[in-house]
Amino acid sequence: EAAGANLLPNADVYRIEHDSDSRITAVHYYDPDKISHRVTGKTFVLAANGIESPKLLLMSASDKYPNGIANSSGMVGRNLMDHPSSSLTFDAEDELWLGRGPQSPASINTLRDGPFRSEHAAFRLDFTNISQVRAATEDLIAAGVYGAKLEKQLRYRAAHQCNVKNVPEVLPVPENRVVLSDQRDELGLPKPQVHFSLGDYLHKAMAAAKKEYARIAELMGGTNLRYTPDGEYANNQHIMGTMSMGDDPKDSVVDRYGRTHDHENLFIAGTGVMPTAGTVNPTLTAVAPAFRTAEHIAHT
Repeated sequence: EAAGANLLPNADVYRIEHDSDSRITAVHYYDPDKISHRVTGKTFVLAANGIESPKLLLMSASDKYPNGIANSSGMVGRNLMDHPSSSLTFDAEDELWLGRGPQSPASINTLRDGPFRSEHAAFRLDFTNISQVRAATEDLIAAGVYGAKLEKQLRYRAAHQCNVKNVPEVLPVPENRVVLSDQRDELGLPKPQVHFSLGDYLHKAMAAAKKEYARIAELMGGTNLRYTPDGEYANNQHIMGTMSMGDDPKDSVVDRYGRTHDHENLFIAGTGVMPTAGTVNPTLTAVAPAFRTAEHIAHT
């Protein structure tokens, strides 16, 4: 704001407008009373993550772009990726007393690459440092443990219980995608509909990770081993893809600077432009091209 920016809270953009030369000329948004407003500009940056950004592009279909803005390739919304996880919770032989210091104190990253990638996905292993009191309490109460027995077991688990999980690479698959739903939100706008499934390449990585969990538990004198049920994975909200970066306008949405191939003054920033997922959290990876996009805009 000190530099001149004007922030408009509670403004739900529902359409991107273009002219006959395919340049973006304005965006339309609703305020909380569903009164429509139009904002014009010279350069536009879309940064509403890997779900809402493609939704808006698809909602902005026109006679010239019947499949949506920036979507001549048909790739808007496609190649959705996340980081599904499995885990092992167990009681270590030594007292650990998790909950002091950083939440994620250590990772094992030596499984990110190797010949095995022809057979299964790469992954990293994360050790949590989150206090185990709440999780142990919920598990014990669910098991019907109360009274003095609850206190004794809770004290033990709070000191000994630990968890290791994996963060695997998910391949960009065009069928994993975001499309417009026939359901509507409170403003009458289409909700996003997500199609997402995981294949054997990922399932085999989960099986490989399970073997690593067992070895870790063995080295730590682990008892009371509780694995994530096979096929039941947690998501990590690491939304990637759906507007992938690339040099070829036929199979990507934006170029190396985040500029859409179809509209010279529309840029996209965020994890949605990432063409692959890797095994690490995507935030800093997304920040780097976002800075490059900003620098490119400033000098053009």
